[in-house]
Amino acid sequence: MFNNELVLKRPLAPDLSEKERRLIEQIIPSHQIEVLRIGSGRYLCVFHLLATKQTVVLWSNVETLESAGQYSSFTNGADLDQLIAQAKMLYYSLFQTFPRISSAYSDSMPEWSNVEGQITRSENRDLNIVHNDYYKEKFMLKAVSDGNLAEYRHRMRVFVQSGIFGNMATSELRNAKNLLIAAVTIFCRAAIEGGLYYETAFEISDQCCQNIEKMQSVESSTQAIQDIGELFVKRVRSARQYSHNRAIYEIQDYVYKNLNSHIELSVLAKNVGYSKNYVCQIFKDDTGQTINEYINKEKIREAQYQLLFSNSSVTDISQLLGFSDPSYFTKVFIKYARVSPLAYRKMNNVS
Repeated sequence: MFNNELVLKRPLAPDLSEKERRLIEQIIPSHQIEVLRIGSGRYLCVFHLLATKQTVVLWSNVETLESAGQYSSFTNGADLDQLIAQAKMLYYSLFQTFPRISSAYSDSMPEWSNVEGQITRSENRDLNIVHNDYYKEKFMLKAVSDGNLAEYRHRMRVFVQSGIFGNMATSELRNAKNLLIAAVTIFCRAAIEGGLYYETAFEISDQCCQNIEKMQSVESSTQAIQDIGELFVKRVRSARQYSHNRAIYEIQDYVYKNLNSHIELSVLAKNVGYSKNYVCQIFKDDTGQTINEYINKEKIREAQYQLLFSNSSVTDISQLLGFSDPSYFTKVFIKYARVSPLAYRKMNNVS
């Protein structure tokens, strides 16, 4: 009871947005209470008086009534449990029966502030389950940007074996679809970086997402992601072949497939079907670098991968990549990576 004049800090009735009003209007009249979340710590309970076609709305808030002198505080629902209990009591007083509670619309506005707390309770931590490796993903996406199908297949296999895909939904089918849509998004960006015209990439992305939404089941998320990635790789490759000299990509394919050996330019030229002078000239004209420079860059990129994801020594890695002299390998590595192989491994906390 209040003896003095009451002053409202804010109106007790919630100031509903047009979107929230539409949500209430869309609720089909039935013998149940619908629970809506309309903000952080703000909920509505909605039910209908079917006979009079009226809608009853109860809400929780933390508004305070104050007086000029002595005052008391009042809240018409401190939390969701209390709000639902009050709604059930009101419903029972009107209909002499308890209602069913539905929260079909309660995710209309998720509380993102709770995400961090939810992470600490993740079952994955208890089971020592880890997500796929970020660095392996980067190497895999580089193959997409390069339009290199053989390298993509290899990197994708390594990436898949590095952990598990995340859980994005409680429904198995919804989770699979979300994974595929996420994969489409990152493949699309990698393809654009690789030279695929962005409108073409987005059109492919849109069509893939539409097809994914039509799926009634997903037998293998991994295989589906693999196939989607290959689609983008092939389109990058095709775009490059039409806009540049196809011989350039035959040279790049040969280099990738022979990274573990010493590559002779005369042998490379013979395998791609051109003379040594011709392949050297067109490669330099098209890429701005010599074939030997490209070979060394690719070997160092592979060396970085080995340093990150294997326990091989620097000497073993240099031999694996066709360097007969570990000192020369270290010199080339420093030229492109700006640090020594051992420093690179240490920087990335790999023992």
